[in-house]
Amino acid sequence: IVRESDRLSRLLSEFLDFARVHEARRDRLDLVEIVRGAATFAAAHPDRTEGVRVETQLPAEPLMVEGDEDLLHRACFNLVLNALQAMDQPGAVTVSLRGVAPADQPSGLPFHADAACIEVRDVGGGIAPEILDRLFEPFITTKPGGSGLGLAIVHRAIEAHRGVVLVDSDPAGTRFTVMIPLATD
Repeated sequence: IVRESDRLSRLLSEFLDFARVHEARRDRLDLVEIVRGAATFAAAHPDRTEGVRVETQLPAEPLMVEGDEDLLHRACFNLVLNALQAMDQPGAVTVSLRGVAPADQPSGLPFHADAACIEVRDVGGGIAPEILDRLFEPFITTKPGGSGLGLAIVHRAIEAHRGVVLVDSDPAGTRFTVMIPLATD
């Protein structure tokens, strides 16, 4: 009963987070600290498979963005936790962050400015092709007991920050790439 109550509580919290994503604040934030904190928090999560670790590659200098710290932390945490849960054997989830000039960005972004690029890579089994097209829809999940809201929250949170989420996946693993415009002075 306690376990089911906890599960329902988590589901309700995730649903409320999903519903409230459009209310993004606009504070000046160091994305390096947000990514570091989210990766550390996810690495300590009890759902992490034994022997799976998180490796971070973060710049020494701050990368400043304008946004809502809670939403960005939740988005990064969800991506890292999903990667950890996708790994069924020992290995590493790699979380990297770097600045990217407009000339080095993929085409079709909703902005043309310097950006922060967050990459979360796992070496799990990849995402089934039939799921990839619907990956960011609410209530789509492949995890037993999953709510299907984690990646929907990620997508909405990043869009609220004028960013995009890109996915590459094959049987050797998955890479999520988040691009968010950097704050201007």
